[in-house]
Amino acid sequence: MDEVRETAMAYYEHLPQSQKNEATKFFKSLDSDGDGKINVKEFMNWVKQRGFKSINRYETIFKELDKDENGTLDFDEVLTLFYMYKTGRFMFCDGCGAFIKGVYFTCLKCFNTGKSAEGCDLCCSCYGGNNFNHRVDHATFVDSYALLMSIWRQNKPSSSWNQMDYFATGGSSSSSFFYVGGSHLSTASSSGCSF
Repeated sequence: MDEVRETAMAYYEHLPQSQKNEATKFFKSLDSDGDGKINVKEFMNWVKQRGFKSINRYETIFKELDKDENGTLDFDEVLTLFYMYKTGRFMFCDGCGAFIKGVYFTCLKCFNTGKSAEGCDLCCSCYGGNNFNHRVDHATFVDSYALLMSIWRQNKPSSSWNQMDYFATGGSSSSSFFYVGGSHLSTASSSGCSF
């Protein structure tokens, strides 16, 4: 969770004041008793109001967010939650159910169609250990960094071959496994990064 926390803080430092104010309002909306900290009951009320599934997963997230392990979330700890909520960063492994904090694998066909499917997002352990069930015709998985770089390359075409292209295609420039820069990938929004 440290990497997610660090990312959230970096984003927050560069937000316009209007979005910083939104983060403050978010914190206050969670703090139903007005004591300046968020307890697990207040957090779980927010989770239920949002209609999130698998409530027990979010109890684990609360513990992960609680960096100082005092049983409550202060403003800085809630900023991580705010970042995760606004960016859709609540990722759970479809193999083992664990919260995905870093690199993960995703089904390329599911990603391209924008559809979520059972076994679509996997932690490295489950993907590497083949601990998942997914459609046979959806056999191509790619890690999150390779996917991001592929989208970037698609938007910034290059005529030169490089090692990343070779790795991501499984060692072949024409492999059906995964074609970097090809028409298989969706184009990412270029509107900039913010919460």
